[in-house]
Amino acid sequence: MNNSDKMVPLVVPDFDTYPVTHQLQRATPIAQGIELLWNDGLTHQVPVIWLREFSPDPGTFHSVTREQRIALTDIPQDLSIAQMLIAEDGFLEVDWMPEDLHSRYHPGWLRCAVADPNDPMDSLPDRKLWPLPVTVKPNWLDGAAVYRGDTDALRIWLETLLRDGIGLLDGLPANREVIPAVVELIGPIRASNFGDVFEVESLPSANSNAYTALPLKVHSDLATREYIPGMQFLFCLENEATGGESLLVDGFAAAQQLNSESTEFFEVLATLPVPFGTKDREFDHRYCAPVLEHNAVGELSSVRHTYWLRSPMSGDFSTLNTFYAAYRRFQEICDDPDNQLRFRLQPGQLMAFDNRRVLHGRDAFDPESGRRLLRGCYGEREEVESRLRILYRALRAQEQTQQTGVRA
Repeated sequence: MNNSDKMVPLVVPDFDTYPVTHQLQRATPIAQGIELLWNDGLTHQVPVIWLREFSPDPGTFHSVTREQRIALTDIPQDLSIAQMLIAEDGFLEVDWMPEDLHSRYHPGWLRCAVADPNDPMDSLPDRKLWPLPVTVKPNWLDGAAVYRGDTDALRIWLETLLRDGIGLLDGLPANREVIPAVVELIGPIRASNFGDVFEVESLPSANSNAYTALPLKVHSDLATREYIPGMQFLFCLENEATGGESLLVDGFAAAQQLNSESTEFFEVLATLPVPFGTKDREFDHRYCAPVLEHNAVGELSSVRHTYWLRSPMSGDFSTLNTFYAAYRRFQEICDDPDNQLRFRLQPGQLMAFDNRRVLHGRDAFDPESGRRLLRGCYGEREEVESRLRILYRALRAQEQTQQTGVRA
């Protein structure tokens, strides 16, 4: 048998650590499931098939990968519980039939897995919209600490990025290797037609408005893609040019204001598909989607707003006129200086922002007065979330070891 196939017993069916915050008081069979009663009075009803599917035994979960070895169709259709009890150590123990299988469920894992809304195990920072007009100032975090691998500094930066939509770092060395090195602390860089890493400066043969000295109203990048990059990172190497201040606007807050002014305007931007197309000599990306996109549970998840890449629209005359009125008003909200966070990037400063939430732009600058050179790349929102969960996981394991000397 290959070493990776050894049937090693598991405590929990993943790589996390689960503190036991509540004790399981009673487990009662019900039709097609069980009811769990915890010592704080909460109850949960769990289907029998759910409990069996997540049995942390080595026949169900691979002991190395912690991924399931079985599919639902491998579980007997006439599955039932032969015996069930709460052991002295707090684990829920279940004997299954017709399978000859004994399962032990860790109480910390079980409490978390039944989706208790009061359990903070899987919680990420709640999104906090900016007040409009903007009353906050740029909050520069310790970039040097992030760069040298300080996990506390990395965690604070990523929490800020998820909560506020922006995470600003200062004190980094002004060299080209910083941008990939810092971003790869989070996860993979997302490549685009501009490459893995790109440099933003005024070029004589530009293939994007970004590579000119023109002013750029706030926007999201790559609205022409089916899946807009979740994060963007811009790092300042040089900034001697006159002008070129950076602009940021919370697109979700702007959408919220639009909705408060006109539900009709909000609705048309949230439902009417808008065509976007790349203007490039070598690439031709196209995608059609609403400006304000919502996820499966109805939450605003993305602002698709690269205004100079919208393609001609067709459709109902009245609807198109409503769209143009709504889109103009949304742009007016974003263009309002009182709603913008404005600052001048200095060498060694890195600006990270949620590209599907926070819109970015810049003032015009004079390339004859000095060089303005930024280095940037894209990443994904889910990579930030993933890295933060791993950092939280490490903290839980450390706390568990300090308390008991044993990993759960």
